Amino acid sequence: MAKRRFELPGIQDLGKEQEAALALPREGQHLIVGGPGTGKSVLALLRARRHRQQRHDYLFLVFNHLLNQASEQLFGTGLVTETWDGWFRSMFREAAGRPVPVLEPTNGGYRPIDWTSVADIIRSLPDGETEPRPLLVIDEGQDMPPEFYQALANLGFERFFVVADQNQQIREANSSRRDIENCLAIETRDVIELRRNYRNNYRVARLARHFYTGDPASPPPELPGPAPGDVPRLFAYAESDIDAVARRILLFADRDPRQLIGVLAPNNRVRERYVEVLRTVDARLDNPRPDIGTFHQGDRAAVAFDQGGVLVINAQSCKGLEFDAVVLADIDEHLIRRQDPDDTRRLFYVMVARARARVFMFMKRGGRKDILRILPEDQDVLRREEF
Repeated sequence: MAKRRFELPGIQDLGKEQEAALALPREGQHLIVGGPGTGKSVLALLRARRHRQQRHDYLFLVFNHLLNQASEQLFGTGLVTETWDGWFRSMFREAAGRPVPVLEPTNGGYRPIDWTSVADIIRSLPDGETEPRPLLVIDEGQDMPPEFYQALANLGFERFFVVADQNQQIREANSSRRDIENCLAIETRDVIELRRNYRNNYRVARLARHFYTGDPASPPPELPGPAPGDVPRLFAYAESDIDAVARRILLFADRDPRQLIGVLAPNNRVRERYVEVLRTVDARLDNPRPDIGTFHQGDRAAVAFDQGGVLVINAQSCKGLEFDAVVLADIDEHLIRRQDPDDTRRLFYVMVARARARVFMFMKRGGRKDILRILPEDQDVLRREEF
C-alpha cells in the first residue's frame, strides 16, 4: 500500500495561539476551544508527548475506538490512551470498590452510565487521602457529559487539559463550553480560542462554514485565502447505478494511491452496501485496487491511517479524523429533526471538515428531499450534478 504523510508537526510549525496553549502550566485546569481544523487534537497529542518526555503520570482520553487508533498512530510510540467510557468504568470500580451503576440497555445493547447514582456513591465514599491522580489530556471534550467532569473533580482529579468545540457536538450526552468551565472551575477569560484553519483548503472550508450554526462558544475557523481548487459536488444518482458510483470513487482513488478517502455513511446498512460494492465492482484502474477498509463498533478492525486507500465508516465515527478527500454517501438518509434542525447541520459541519482538499456528496433520486433544506444553494459553494 502507498504510504501517506501522517505525523505530528514540529514545535516550529505551531501558531502563536497553539504555542500559548502548549505552554500552559502542568498544574491546574485548562480548556482550549476551536473549530474543526484548528489543530486541537494535534495540541492534545503534543501535550501528551511533553508529559511522556518529562515522565509525568498522564492519560490521554478520547471519545471512541477509531479516534483512539488514529491518535496512537499519529503520536508514534508510547501514547498512554484509552476511550473515556471504558476507562471511567474501570477507574470507578477501583475507586468505589463496586461496578459503575448503569441504566437499561439502548437498542444497540449499550448500557449508559447512571450518573445520578454515580454522584450518590461518590458522596458516600469516606473522606481521606486518595491515590495520586494522573494528568488528564482529553480530546473532543464536548462529547463527554458534564457529569463525567463533575465526577472526576469529586474523585480528586485536579489536572486537566481539555480541547473541545461545542459546535461539533453530535451526541445526545455532551458538554457545552460553559459546562466544562463550570465543572472544572475554569474562568472564561482563561480559555484559549484557536482560529486558524490548518486542514481545509478554501473550497472545503467555505462549504463547512455554511453548516456553522452560529454558536459563539467557539468561533468557526478563519477561511484560508481563496485559491484554485475543485468546488465540492453533489451528485444525484439512480439507486440502480450504485456500481457506477463505486467506480467513480475508485477512479478518484486511483489518481493518487497515497491519498486516504473517507466514505461517511448515514447508517450501518449504507456502510455495508458501499463496502460490498467498492470491494467487488469491476473497475479499470492504472494502479492496484485500493484497500477498502471499514470500521464499526462491533468488530473494531485495525485501520492504517498512514496508508492510502478508502475507509468506509458511519458518520458518527468520523469525529476528530482527517482525510485527503471525503465522500458523503447517500445523504438523503440523514434525518432532520424538526425540533432541532441544527443537530444535522452540526453533523454536516463535522463531516465536511474532515476533508483536506475534496468533498463529494451522493444522494439517491427518489430518496428523502428534506436534507436539501440545509444545503447551500450557491453553485460556487456546492455544485449539483446529475450522475
